Amino acid sequence: MNSSSSTMNEEPDALSVVNQLRDLAADPLNRRAIVQDQGCLPGLILFMDHPNPPVVHSALLALRYLAECRANREKMKGELGMMLSLQNVIQNLGNLWELVMDREAWFLGPQRIGHV
Repeated sequence: MNSSSSTMNEEPDALSVVNQLRDLAADPLNRRAIVQDQGCLPGLILFMDHPNPPVVHSALLALRYLAECRANREKMKGELGMMLSLQNVIQNLGNLWELVMDREAWFLGPQRIGHV
């Protein structure tokens, strides 16, 4: 693939990567392996701070799928940047949060993340 413009290539690359992770996380058989991988969870956390809302949306969906596996929750909560990035998403994209997250299934619960 030829690189005509770095900005044109960055957006589709971020979106395609996060969409692939989301699709993998949708399968319950993949969830533990994704969280144990050295790069997947930190990458999803970085995607939560991405300026493109569809990238953030896909990252949140992937994280929700991963959190549905109880064995993943403690590692996810302890991952560097997870809590801060979630708080930033809630503050900056509150409406998206409401649409994407079923807080009863989410591992943090509203009282743990400063729900307003």
